[in-house]
Amino acid sequence: MKALARQLFKTFLFSVIISIVASCIYYALLHKGVGEDLKAILPSISEGVAFLNIIIFIMSLPALFLANPAYYNNLSIRLVLYFSGAVVFVITAFRLQLNPENKTLYFITAISFIVVHSVFYYLMTKKRR
Repeated sequence: MKALARQLFKTFLFSVIISIVASCIYYALLHKGVGEDLKAILPSISEGVAFLNIIIFIMSLPALFLANPAYYNNLSIRLVLYFSGAVVFVITAFRLQLNPENKTLYFITAISFIVVHSVFYYLMTKKRR
């Protein structure tokens, strides 16, 4: 269980970093030429992305049940426990009444978390083979 918790924490950290960078790139492309300084908006973007990643992290905590060998050995249960939190976040984010710019930032955050989470899933299953 310690390995799974450490893996989830690493996923959270890498996802926060990647999400902040991707969100800043998106913001810079969206507002280029407008004259708004990225330095002024960076703390706000970082804070928002960090909170979104915390939400996804909490929603991904059922992956800790994979410490039980019965759950880990069943592929369908393993996939559901590991990825359901992030997928539910994406579905919920698209069902919310948000402006398109915020939905895009939610999507960037969720996709970066899913990509990092998938890399760690691959490494975890590769180790146990």
